[in-house]
Amino acid sequence: MKERCAPYGFVPSPRMLKALLSGGLLILAFPAPGLWPLVFGALVPLFTALPGRSLREALGLGLLAFTVFFFGLLYWIPGVMIRFGGLSRPLALSVHLLLCLYLALYSALAVAGAAALKAFERPGLLPGLLLGAFWLAGEYLRGRLLTGFPWEPLSGALAPVPLLLQPAALVGALGLSLLPLWVNYALFAALPPRRRRAPLLAAFFLLGATVLYGWRALSLEVPVFPVRVALIQGNIPQEIKWRPGEERRSLERYLELSRKALACGPDFLVWPETALPFPFPYGGLTGELLKGIRSLGRPVLFGAPRAVHTEKGWDLRNSLVALSPEGKPLGVYDKEHLVPFGEYVPFEDKFPWLRNLAVASGDYTPGRGSGVLEVAGVRVGALICFENAFAPLARARVRAGADLLLVITNDAWFGRSAALRQHFDQSILRAVETRRWVIQVANTGLSGVIDPYGRVRLLGPVERPWWSCFGRRP
Repeated sequence: MKERCAPYGFVPSPRMLKALLSGGLLILAFPAPGLWPLVFGALVPLFTALPGRSLREALGLGLLAFTVFFFGLLYWIPGVMIRFGGLSRPLALSVHLLLCLYLALYSALAVAGAAALKAFERPGLLPGLLLGAFWLAGEYLRGRLLTGFPWEPLSGALAPVPLLLQPAALVGALGLSLLPLWVNYALFAALPPRRRRAPLLAAFFLLGATVLYGWRALSLEVPVFPVRVALIQGNIPQEIKWRPGEERRSLERYLELSRKALACGPDFLVWPETALPFPFPYGGLTGELLKGIRSLGRPVLFGAPRAVHTEKGWDLRNSLVALSPEGKPLGVYDKEHLVPFGEYVPFEDKFPWLRNLAVASGDYTPGRGSGVLEVAGVRVGALICFENAFAPLARARVRAGADLLLVITNDAWFGRSAALRQHFDQSILRAVETRRWVIQVANTGLSGVIDPYGRVRLLGPVERPWWSCFGRRP
C-alpha cells in the first residue's frame, strides 16, 4: 500500500480514507447510535478501494477498516479494564487495539481473499458468491477460535428490524449476514466504471424474498408464552457489589422487589447473574436466602457463584440455581463458556503475567450439562452472560427440549454504554434462530422479553431497581 508523506507528516491515501470511512459507517450502523440502514452501504467505500490491489494491500485496507469498526463498536471495553482491572489508560487502549486487530483479521482475510481472486476487478455473481463464502468462514471462525467472540455479526445491525430478521430461522444469524454483504457488493458492482447489473438484480431479489418471508412470518400467530414470570432487576452498582458487608443489602434488595412482584401472581421469579455475591450454598447468608424464598412461596431462579467440592478440591462455578418454594433444589446450570480475562485467565499456566490483564479476579471452572431446568412445568434453557452470543449454545438448549430461553447477566460493568443494547440484541438473534421466547434478566439492565420472531414485548429501564411480570395471568 503506497503512502504519501507531506512535509509535516503522514497523509493517508484516498484508499486508506475509504477504508476508514467504511469502518466509521459500520460503527454507526450498530448500537449506538444504531443507524441500521447504513449496514447496507457501509462496505462500499472499502470495496471501491480494492480493485487492482495486491493480496497484501487488500489485507492492509481490510485490517484498517475492520479494526476501526471493532475499536468503535467495543469502545466500552477499555473503561472496564481501567475502572475495574486497574490498568492504566495507555495500557488499556493498547490491549483494546490488539483485541480489535485480532477480531478484524477474520473479515480482512475474507475481503483480501476475494480481492486476490479478482472479485472486485471483475465483479459478478460467482465472484460475489466467493466473497460470501469467505465472509461466512471468517465470521464462523471468529466465533470459535481462541474461545470465540461472535459478538455482533454483520446481521446484528438488523436486530431492531424484525421484518428483515426472519431468514435467521432458516440460515442463522451467520447466514443472514450474507444479505447486507451482498447488497454492499451489488452497489459497488453497479457503480461506474463497472456498471454490472447482475449482482444488483440478485440483491433486489434477495431483499424482496427477505421482506416477503418476513411479512409472512410476522403474520403468523405467536406461540403462547407458556408461563407467568417475574423479572427482578436489583440494580446493584458494580463498585459496591462485591464489597465486604454488601451481601446482606443485595439479598434484601432482591427479596424486597420479589415481594412486590408477588402482586402479579408469577409462577416463578428470576434474579440476574451473581445476584447473590456470596458462594452458594456455603455463604453465611444462605439460611436467610432459604427463609426468604420460603416466604415468597414461589420458585426462584437466581445467579450466584457456587462452591463445588471435587476430588481435586474446591471449584467455583458461575451458576444459575433454581429453588422450589420450600427452598429445595430444582436444578442447577453452571456456565460452560466463561469470559476470558473476566472469569478465568487462558494460558495462565504457561504465561502467568497474563493474570495482570484480568478484568476481575475470577477463577471459575466451566460447567457441563444440558443447560435445561424444569420449573413450574416449563423447561427453561439457561444461558449466562455473553453465552447468548453463541448460537450453538442456544440451539443445544432447544435440542435438549427447552420451551424457552433464559439469559441472566450482570452488565453493571459497562454502565449505560452501548454494550447493554448490543448484548440484548444477541438475545433477539437467538430468539429468531431458535423460534423460542427469550427472557433476559440483568442486574442493571437491559432486562426484557422477546418473542420467537424477534419482537421486544417487554423492556426494562437502565440503572434502576425494577420488576415486572410477563405471560399468561392465573
